Amino acid sequence: LPGTDNPVDFVIVSVPAKVVPYVIKDCIAKGVLGVHLYTAGFSETGTEEGVRLENEIVSMARDAGLKLVGPNCLGIFNPQVGIGVNLGGYHGESGNLAFISQSGSQSGGFARGALANGIRVIKLVSMGNGIILDSTDYLDYFLQDEQTRVIGMYLEGVRDGRRFFNTLRRVCEKKPVLVWKVGETEDAARAVASHSTSRTSSAALWDAMIRQCGAVKVENVDELLEIAKL
Repeated sequence: LPGTDNPVDFVIVSVPAKVVPYVIKDCIAKGVLGVHLYTAGFSETGTEEGVRLENEIVSMARDAGLKLVGPNCLGIFNPQVGIGVNLGGYHGESGNLAFISQSGSQSGGFARGALANGIRVIKLVSMGNGIILDSTDYLDYFLQDEQTRVIGMYLEGVRDGRRFFNTLRRVCEKKPVLVWKVGETEDAARAVASHSTSRTSSAALWDAMIRQCGAVKVENVDELLEIAKL
C-alpha cells in the first residue's frame, strides 16, 4: 500500500490475525480512511494472544483516527455503490431498510429474507466485535442517512450502555428501530461471548431500555421482517 500512487479509501483485510497489525500499519501510512477487518482470531477466542493482538490494533487505530469495521465480520453492504459481499438478488437495487448486525450469518439471512418479503435493504453492516466502530456509531449514521427510513438491529451486547441508550432514544424520535437482542439466557450468553466477546445483561434491563427509548423489541428474524414491512 505505501508504494501505490493513487489514494485508497477503503481496505478489506483477510489475512491471518498475527499479520493484521502489519497491514493496519501500512493502511495508516497510506492515509486509508477505513478498514474492514474480516479476519477473526482476536478476543473472541479467549486466548492471551488473541486479546493482545486486538489491543494492539485498537491502540493503532485510535491513535491514527482510523475507522475500523470488525474484526470478525462480513463488513459493509451497500448495493447502490456495489460495496460488500454479494448477498444475492440486489444487482444495484436498494430500498429504505438499514440493518446492523453482530452476526455475519444473520446479516446474509436477513438481506435474503427481506427480498423474499418484498422489501430491500438500503445499507447493511455486519460489525463483528465492534472494537472501534460499535453499534451506537452505526445507529448515529443511519439517523443522519436520508435514504434510511427503518432500522433493524441484531445485537449480542453493547460496549457503552449509556451512550447506546442516549443514541437509541434520539434515533427513535425520528425513525422506527427494531431491536432483536440475543444472549439473555445462560447458554446464549456463552455462545455470544465466544462469537463477539459481548457480555450478557438482564432481559428485564433490556426490555425497560427499549421501552423507554421507544424502540420495538422483536424475538426473531420473522418478526423483524414482518414489522419492517408494516
